[in-house]
Amino acid sequence: MTRVKMVAGRVTLHSALAIVVVWSVLPLLWTFQTSIKFTRDVAAREPVLWGYDTTAAAYRAYWFDDQSTNMWQVLMVVVLSTLIVGGLLMVARRMRRPAYLNTLAIAAIVATLVYVDMRWETSDQFEFFINSIIVTAATICVSISIGLLGGYGLARYSGKSGAVILISALAFRALPRFAFVLPFFIIAKSLGLLDSRAIIVLALVAVNQPFTIWMLRTFFLEVPKELEEAAMMDGATRLQAFVRVVIPTMKPGIIATSLFTLLLAYNEFLFVRVLAPTNWTLPVGIVALAGGESSKGITEAAAAAISITLPIVIVIIMFQKHLVKGLGSGAVKG
Repeated sequence: MTRVKMVAGRVTLHSALAIVVVWSVLPLLWTFQTSIKFTRDVAAREPVLWGYDTTAAAYRAYWFDDQSTNMWQVLMVVVLSTLIVGGLLMVARRMRRPAYLNTLAIAAIVATLVYVDMRWETSDQFEFFINSIIVTAATICVSISIGLLGGYGLARYSGKSGAVILISALAFRALPRFAFVLPFFIIAKSLGLLDSRAIIVLALVAVNQPFTIWMLRTFFLEVPKELEEAAMMDGATRLQAFVRVVIPTMKPGIIATSLFTLLLAYNEFLFVRVLAPTNWTLPVGIVALAGGESSKGITEAAAAAISITLPIVIVIIMFQKHLVKGLGSGAVKG
């Protein structure tokens, strides 16, 4: 009887998970299907679910001004670059010092973007994509750097003042974004940073920093103090113990925090729209595409939705192991 209950419980659990997966993936599949259809099939009175002709015209119109661009060539370049970057990262995970391979992977991504921009006549959306990459990468680097120091200090030397700081940080994070837009706009205008990537990065770091510090502090609490003490007994300074012992130990937590910061920065709309009237990122560009500022059709809007989602999906898949491990370890004391 107990075995029957266990089997029934597993079947129920897996069925529920399957329903959640289908419910989550179905809109994305429908959007992708719309993006590769001709307009006549999309606008048909009865939905055309199969047997339709496919086309990459929507992606060509979204990414390129030259409508004669060979999308197969573009696809081959992107696929080849993805395979190279993925291979470098996979090899780097198996090495003790993978820094130079990670650098090569970043260089491959940059080289691909430069090649596409020089080889074909790209549209404004490609520039928005470049802006998204730069803003997101800069926000992650600055936020994680500050968060490591702040989280370490609050985890190791937290007293009553530490509790006050943490509660204040949560209260600050809970405030609506609209409360910060006008002050940042005034600062940007007075410093001449309006419509620049720098002010967007500064705003995103300032707003998301409490979340980063709080999350990294949780992971620091999982690292035993004895590891640092043992390193310092062997002659290392506190800084050396922090860099060479503590940070490598909590690598999954750093990756998990970086991925959450990536999502917050990559999907930012309000600050970009207000602080950068023309120097947009992809979320603002896609809203303009579907909101009346552009004459693009529904197929281009679907292609835009897939284009903005696919990079995040790829990144999450590549780092899902570290993400699960980081969230699992941080949940013990978090």
